[in-house]
Amino acid sequence: MGKVGRPAKYTPEQLGAIAKKFKAYIDDEKNVIPIIVEFCYKNNISRDTLYDHPDEFSTLLKKCIARKEAQLEKLCLLNKVNASMAIFSLKQLGWKDKHEIEQGGEITVKIVREIKDKGECK
Repeated sequence: MGKVGRPAKYTPEQLGAIAKKFKAYIDDEKNVIPIIVEFCYKNNISRDTLYDHPDEFSTLLKKCIARKEAQLEKLCLLNKVNASMAIFSLKQLGWKDKHEIEQGGEITVKIVREIKDKGECK
């Protein structure tokens, strides 16, 4: 019986070549802030290709995001990038600018009910 479904778009060799290019893109000092979509655009591949092949690209995606985060934070602190755009990009990476307060412990409520005798019949 034949295989069911659409044939794979990329061979293992092609995925290996893309991974090698992606690593070189991430490590290239000319790419001050590595951007996944930019890499995909320049290499004529879909961003989904990287996410659909976690065995080949998971570690590289994490490395790219970590470098992007570090570069944005550093360049923003040095006032070399637009702060609003840096904040926007960092929020996409999971950063938050709201304050969250966690409360712990128990709250005990004691209800005291006083009944005053007003001379009424019971």
